[in-house]
Amino acid sequence: MKNNETILRRKLTLIAKKAYEHHLMTGTWGNLSARVDKDKILITPSGFEKDLLKANDLLLINLNGKILRGKWNPSIETPIHTYIYHVRDDVHGIVHTHSHYATVFAVMGESIPPLTVEFAAVIGHEIPVTKYVRSGTREAAEEIVKTLRDGKAVLLKNHGVVAVGESIEEAYHVALLVEEEARTYYLMKLLGGPIDTINSEEIKILHDFYIKKYGQWGKKILLRD
Repeated sequence: MKNNETILRRKLTLIAKKAYEHHLMTGTWGNLSARVDKDKILITPSGFEKDLLKANDLLLINLNGKILRGKWNPSIETPIHTYIYHVRDDVHGIVHTHSHYATVFAVMGESIPPLTVEFAAVIGHEIPVTKYVRSGTREAAEEIVKTLRDGKAVLLKNHGVVAVGESIEEAYHVALLVEEEARTYYLMKLLGGPIDTINSEEIKILHDFYIKKYGQWGKKILLRD
């Protein structure tokens, strides 16, 4: 079903500000996008501070990267966004962050394991790490899709996080959870105690419960300011 472009523009700018406020993005780094319909997306422009974005700053492009509406240059990470949407019909929102704790593990090349119930329920898998690829290239897009598979988030080696969702709201909340889990993992390592991850069987139970019964059971919730 085609999404309302005007509503999506509002959501993207609001979530960009929230991502900035929660330190998922700093300065001009990071980018977001949302699917308008099967072949078109809205994406943030290159070089803009996310807390200053306005709805008309966003660009409407097709999955070949052609600008259909907008006056700025799109994000340099556009190939990542368009390729994920091309391969994953279930994805309708993407958030690429440079959040501090998750980036530590991205630089280390270490996956983030499922440690908390919330993380296991919503994401349902550890966060793997790609091999190093140059940002903004087709090779980077292909490596991210290969590592992400049908998951919700991936660490980009020496770079940051890509989080996806069935909506831009879900992608944003996935990015938040990845950073929270990374912080928990980091602190556990500092304490030096045993790191007890949640086993795969329990993860499946928690994830299934979240999908089927958490929140308003499929009722539409409007994004609140």
